Amino acid sequence: MKIITLTIIICSAMYGNCQPPYTKATEFKNWSECMYAGTNDTLTLYNVMGDDYINTNKIFIKFACAEVQKKEELEG
Repeated sequence: MKIITLTIIICSAMYGNCQPPYTKATEFKNWSECMYAGTNDTLTLYNVMGDDYINTNKIFIKFACAEVQKKEELEG
């Protein structure tokens, strides 16, 4: 069975680097549900960081949804 996962990456244009990707433990039922979650999580992260931190470090956030095979089926 395939599931949809959301991966978020926080980057700095000032330093030209990104943090390691974070994949949420949530399994999404469809693509749009994952896209909405990625957008909401991005806005939440920006609100937590605040304007000063975002502007000083030129922060941008990338996110992607991916369809992957569920791990239990791979092991079994």
